[in-house]
Amino acid sequence: MKRLLFTGASLLVAITPALAQTADKNDALSEVQSISVLSMIAAAGWVMIPLALASMITLTLIIYCFFTLTEKSIITPELLERMEPFFENEDLDGLAAYVADRPQATARMVDNILLFLERHPDADAASISAVAESEGSRIAAALNQRVLYIMDVGVLAPLLGLMGTVVGILSSFGHIADKDASPMRTMLLAGGISQALISTAAGLIVGITAMAFYAYFRGKVGHLISVLESEGTLLTQELILLSKRHRTVR
Repeated sequence: MKRLLFTGASLLVAITPALAQTADKNDALSEVQSISVLSMIAAAGWVMIPLALASMITLTLIIYCFFTLTEKSIITPELLERMEPFFENEDLDGLAAYVADRPQATARMVDNILLFLERHPDADAASISAVAESEGSRIAAALNQRVLYIMDVGVLAPLLGLMGTVVGILSSFGHIADKDASPMRTMLLAGGISQALISTAAGLIVGITAMAFYAYFRGKVGHLISVLESEGTLLTQELILLSKRHRTVR
């Protein structure tokens, strides 16, 4: 038993320096890698500033679209249930008071139609439909505009990276042509090419990310517009029938 304990202790003493050395090497490697990444980003030059701004704008727009491009922004079951009694009772004044404070897109469409009917009680079906289509087009344009900003960033980010590429290559050839810098020509050339490649990679990363989310949100906007068209058409026809009955009563 004593011999076994002695052997184990000997192995532990022998292995401990090796483990410590390995840990020191890993820490040193991690530190070198972090330093090299920071130095690479710094080597890209001023182009990284607008690219960093573009990445922050992209992230902000993506989060904003995730929270706003939902079906609840168009219509909710609760909205339909609350509007149904007004249609059944033909209570246009109560319906106008209810939808005035509702944020959903269909509520805004109904509100605009009711305002139009208040000013023009004898409006025909074509005029009411034109008002509904106009408001629907405005809402659809606003939905599309949100995702178009993401596409704009996705297009501009690679161009910024390309600008960094051009600046880096121009810097490289400028140093090559400089006779005074001949002893350091190789290092200066490598630095310029590094700036070019890093800025290009950063621009592509931001641009690809933005375009990927743009494709996703574009499909989502298309679905929301189809929901708006279907529900808005039904509500518009209800209002047209109500306005006809009111004209008949008068």
